[in-house]
Amino acid sequence: MNQSIVLSQNVLNTIKSLPIEQQYSIVSAIAGEMIFGAVVGNELTAEERRLYAIIKTYVKQDSQLYACRMTAY
Repeated sequence: MNQSIVLSQNVLNTIKSLPIEQQYSIVSAIAGEMIFGAVVGNELTAEERRLYAIIKTYVKQDSQLYACRMTAY
């Protein structure tokens, strides 16, 4: 693995605010795609796909920010 994956407090709070079923679906999709390289497909509902897209964007931004900070040292 070449890059760290950062789950900021904002991302964690967003996930925790979801119903438990959606929490599991979103976290599984994040882990599957970002850690294992799986393709996120039809296992998510339409609403979950929208939430996942937003959360994934936050994770990518937070991870890139972290990577930039680490290269500065």
